[in-house]
Amino acid sequence: MCAKRFFAGLFMCLGLCVAHPAAANDSDDAKAFTVDLGHKALAVLSDNSGSKQDKRERLEALFAENVDIDWVGKFVLGRFWKSATDEQKQQYITNYKTFLIKHYTSNLTEYSNADFEVTRVVAGDNGASIVSMRIKRPGAEDFLVDYSIRRSSNGALMVYDIVVEGVSMITTQRSEFSSVVSQKGLDYLIAQLAQRSKREELGDEGTGGTKMDINRPDSDDSKN
Repeated sequence: MCAKRFFAGLFMCLGLCVAHPAAANDSDDAKAFTVDLGHKALAVLSDNSGSKQDKRERLEALFAENVDIDWVGKFVLGRFWKSATDEQKQQYITNYKTFLIKHYTSNLTEYSNADFEVTRVVAGDNGASIVSMRIKRPGAEDFLVDYSIRRSSNGALMVYDIVVEGVSMITTQRSEFSSVVSQKGLDYLIAQLAQRSKREELGDEGTGGTKMDINRPDSDDSKN
């Protein structure tokens, strides 16, 4: 599941649902957007002219440019966004953005030989398109991922959710973050996001998944 989570996140730079076929123009735009970004991601992975750090930074930039991270960050924080102070909002968005990017682009060099194909495009809610993709890896079983794509306020197509094996990223994080903030507070969540980002960058396997384990204090917390 960790490998699927990673590679799904990789192509997120480009939920499982039942819907009616998308309109022709919307379908064509969403498919072209996904295919183009998928090829860009594969180009980064297959380019061995630079260092591993250079490759990671290029992929992180691609992710940040094409995922509506500000909207996702506010959505997954839910009702706690409105009650947060301006300082907390700024700290949270800054740390969440770093966390999400690092989490979905870590260990990227393992997938240079992967490929993909778009299997369908359907209409979602609020003008969104759901693009289904089959991820192919040599020596491994194919798996399907659904990407929710819609236009942002400036008219650009952006990814705002990803569904792997029926599990929605934004729905799962919203539930997990709500549990953390309810029991530990928003400042704790912000600190946890910063800690997880550092571990992802260092390649700590113990951080697989997006869950904030509120029952296991970090080393900094355990000293208090």
